[in-house]
Amino acid sequence: MPFQLSLRRASLALAPALVAALIAAGPVGLHAQTAAVPAETPAETTAAAPAAPVPASADSVVAVVNGQEVTLGELIIMRADLPEQYQQAPSAQIMEALLSRVAVETALAAQAVEAGLDKTDHARLRAAIDHRSRLAEAQIRTVIEGASTGAALQAAYDARIADFVPVAEIRASHILVSDQALADDLRKQLDDGAAFADLAAEHGTDGTKTQGGDLGWFEQGQMVPEFAEAAFAGEVGAFVGPIQTQFGWHLIHVTGKRDRPAPTFDSLKDELSAELADAAAQVAITAARDSAVITRPDAQPDAEALRQDGLINNK
Repeated sequence: MPFQLSLRRASLALAPALVAALIAAGPVGLHAQTAAVPAETPAETTAAAPAAPVPASADSVVAVVNGQEVTLGELIIMRADLPEQYQQAPSAQIMEALLSRVAVETALAAQAVEAGLDKTDHARLRAAIDHRSRLAEAQIRTVIEGASTGAALQAAYDARIADFVPVAEIRASHILVSDQALADDLRKQLDDGAAFADLAAEHGTDGTKTQGGDLGWFEQGQMVPEFAEAAFAGEVGAFVGPIQTQFGWHLIHVTGKRDRPAPTFDSLKDELSAELADAAAQVAITAARDSAVITRPDAQPDAEALRQDGLINNK
């Protein structure tokens, strides 16, 4: 549940597009102001020593825009709100784009204050909504983090695999052709020692020909009945067929048999974490709704008044 930023209605559309454009455009120079440094003669010039790294905290100031400090914590929250495709951009590039966004928003916010937009009904109501929403999101985030501990994930995994039933699987390759005569000829070539993968690459008519006809591991119900019955009856290393199905004529090479292993903890971790988070959030939301005490004045405005945007002063 990412944080929603200020200037909410406009920024929901503007902010991601603005940051995307700034990222694509590369570093944008803000009007930086630095202390004047006396000029040096070439003989006196020396290489500048790199600045010592500063311990980072949420309150670390990364820039001052129009006299207003911008902290590292603000940029972290702003970055978290970006669409996924921009999360992987280099941090230095994103920081420049976010600082440029802060500069734009700071200037627009100053213009809004000058125009008195911060005193409107809309601004007052939006601030109340945003404040309530952010606190609710923060509480849900805390609930979710508490539900997805290592111990909880392990317990969920143990419960998931407790009922796991191994399923018989085989691995096989096939050569699919449309003509029985060709299929019979290919079988003869296989019996005479021809390489299955080579024949599949030359004569196969489906997408598996590029990998020697390999179908990977599959259980019986994943294939059409005629193919599955013949393939599962074959021994490892055996050639089976030709077998006819609705797709044509198949020659099958059985390359392995096994019981499908139980899924690993790592393969299920993200899924289990999402399930635990969803369940915990739903419990918290239901409890909050059930505990809420709602009273209504006797005199109520008509529900259709919700459509009357003109009731709110937003100019």
